[in-house]
Amino acid sequence: MDQPSALALTQIFRFHEGMNTGRDVSKPVTLAGGVAGLAATGAMSALLVAADVAGVMDYEPPRKIIDKFFPSLPLPLRNTAAVFAHFGYGVAGGCLYAVTRKKQSSAGPGLAYGALVWAVGYEGWLPAMGILPPAHRDKTGRAVTMLAAHLLYGAALGKALGRQERDDSVSAAPVGGSGSLSNEGIMNLPPTLPDSYVRYLADKDPLFTAAVLPVLEQSAATQEHGVHVRFLPGGVQALVDQAVPYPQVTEGVD
Repeated sequence: MDQPSALALTQIFRFHEGMNTGRDVSKPVTLAGGVAGLAATGAMSALLVAADVAGVMDYEPPRKIIDKFFPSLPLPLRNTAAVFAHFGYGVAGGCLYAVTRKKQSSAGPGLAYGALVWAVGYEGWLPAMGILPPAHRDKTGRAVTMLAAHLLYGAALGKALGRQERDDSVSAAPVGGSGSLSNEGIMNLPPTLPDSYVRYLADKDPLFTAAVLPVLEQSAATQEHGVHVRFLPGGVQALVDQAVPYPQVTEGVD
């Protein structure tokens, strides 16, 4: 990689199972996908830089794309544009994966997604636009490197989004009730709850209790980790947190 590209690079650092039309495509999901895509592109880029230094790569594809569409740009600008295009494509791929994945992500589905992105690009639109030959006819070193880089991208993307797994145990509800639990309400709490959890709920209103109780029960069932409660605008959110010792409850404002 030439020096301007390397300089620009240093300045920037769920084959899903089908479209799920019932999925709530919210801004946080898209943002999470973009952040995960950025991180995954960083991992992918490290492999590409190493391959370039080793002499395996010959004229990286992002630069070929920029040269195809913007041949009149000065060389330094083309180098920088290639880096931004590379990362932008990776971020967009992360957003797409995040909003279309049907169930919780992991490195496995992400790996398949990376393979799909590679196939669509290097056996599809890149040859169709005359930017690169099809991967099966391209230079072996570049073809193998780009496949490996996309598999790494997909695995890193899937793993990054998979870290949201603990959100599956999160319960959220509006905070707006009045009063605290009555003695009868406390007596009706599950007997498996430790005393510290019962004491925590004693002065909480019913809506708050309804939001956090399922997570407290999950924590009590495993007796491995405590619970962190986050106060959000207009609501409360609870989750089992590996950083919290059992049976403690911590609070925070997000």
